[in-house]
Order: sequence, then C-alpha cells, then structure tokens
Amino acid sequence: MTMKLIRIVVWLGICQLAGLVSLPFVGPNMGWFHGLIEPPLSPPNSVFGPVWAVLYVLVGIAAARLFYRGLSKPLYPAAVLLIVQLVLNASWTPVFFGMHNLPLALSVIVLMLAEGFFMHRAFGKHSKLAAGLLWPYWIWLAFATYLTAGFMMLN
Repeated sequence: MTMKLIRIVVWLGICQLAGLVSLPFVGPNMGWFHGLIEPPLSPPNSVFGPVWAVLYVLVGIAAARLFYRGLSKPLYPAAVLLIVQLVLNASWTPVFFGMHNLPLALSVIVLMLAEGFFMHRAFGKHSKLAAGLLWPYWIWLAFATYLTAGFMMLN
C-alpha cells in the first residue's frame, strides 16, 4: 500500500467513527422516535444511514485530499475544525435519540451547520477539490437542521 492510500483509509476511518459511535443510541430509541410528529419533507428512516455513510466518505476523502502531505502548521485550523465537526456530529445522535432532548439537539446541529461553514472555508483555502467535496455534507446539515427544528417545534 502506498502512503497516499494509507492516508485515505485512515481519514475515511476517522470520519466514519463519528457515525459509528452514535449508532448504539438509535436502535433502542426508535420506538420513541416513531411516536414523534414528523416535519414535512421528512425522508423515510431508511435514507439516513446510507446518506450519512456517503457523507462521511466524502468528508474523509476531502480530509485525505487536504492532508495528503501530512499535517503542517498552515493546515492546523482546518484540522481542528474537522475534529470539532466530527465531535459535534457524534454528539447529536446521543442528544437527540439517547437523551430525547430536542432543544439541545437543535443547538448542537446549529453549531454543526455554522462550524461546517467555517470548516468548508478553511478547507477551501488549501484545496478547492476538498472544499467542493464538503458541499453535500453542508447541504445535508442544513436539511438536518430543518428536520431537527421541525421535530422540536412539533413535539
């Protein structure tokens, strides 16, 4: 394996972790979730897993593209923003599903949306391709923010 391929695999793994650590909170709380009033435009539950998996792959590829030569001082802000984004992302599911705390989940996802904007800008300063790969993630975050706000207002 070349070093470039190893870096891609490492970044893909790091980004997938955000979704994997939150999975245990979903299944046991689906009964509660199905009792909620859904906002308009809510997709079927079967959409969320595949969409997030693809988005984490895109973020992982963007990170691998940005940090393909390693982590240098000019890239520190982008790396910090990526890690903060992944931590926020991993925390939303336990807050929403585990704690059933819709206002706090909305706060977390609004932070994710704002922080995702700054992450996109930081990536764009060094790689237009990496920043472009983040667009679907940011657009989905905007939609997920709408859904979270809708769940909070309707329930």
